[in-house]
Amino acid sequence: MKDSLYDICVRHIVPKELEVVIHEPYVPYVPDPWSQILVLAEAQNLSSASSADYVKTLRSMTSTERILRLGRGGCVGVYPWDDGSLKLAIESALGVKTEAVAVSNAVFWSQEDEAGNNVNPSSVLQERSTALWSELLPILAPNHIVTCGQIAHNVIDQVPSTAWRGKRTKLRLPSRTAMSRVSSMFDEADLLRRYPEVSAVVQVHPDWVEGAYRHNKIFFACHAVSVAKRADN
Repeated sequence: MKDSLYDICVRHIVPKELEVVIHEPYVPYVPDPWSQILVLAEAQNLSSASSADYVKTLRSMTSTERILRLGRGGCVGVYPWDDGSLKLAIESALGVKTEAVAVSNAVFWSQEDEAGNNVNPSSVLQERSTALWSELLPILAPNHIVTCGQIAHNVIDQVPSTAWRGKRTKLRLPSRTAMSRVSSMFDEADLLRRYPEVSAVVQVHPDWVEGAYRHNKIFFACHAVSVAKRADN
């Protein structure tokens, strides 16, 4: 019998001596019905400096609950998706309803430094994630993967073609720091005129751009539309 996504994740729980915040990987969030599009951010930020309450909740769960944690409690658990950044970008660029999109992170484990700040996942964790995706993707069989950020791109790029082949779209990571460096150079009204796909989604889902980083989200969505148009030409 073919292993389930859960069974595969169980086999990939990392040993205790490996310094990660939570040792269990997790099953990607897959809605029903599913468009066969899978969107991957880089990794959960589980640092004590910014996610202490969430980490406390995770540690109170059973191992099984941690493996099945995405989609619990009314949100997916992938921050740039839950805050609206990726929802706006994907619906604008691909014309697919976000409730039909599968979501995860490319790297399944998180690390922090001695001060409790989030750090980029090590090469070891990236390699372990590639190994896990090499088992998950043949079962999931998405026809389109959107990677957000270079780390996510690298992880999936190393998956053997015997495990998965399909359309790939490579986006930048919608981090606040990276987007803020350039988004302020552009006028929001002008962006929305030039990218009517984004404007249309903002009108339908104004809640996706609520908060202090509205301009970043709109700018990132325009980036996604531009990348998608270039790929189609």
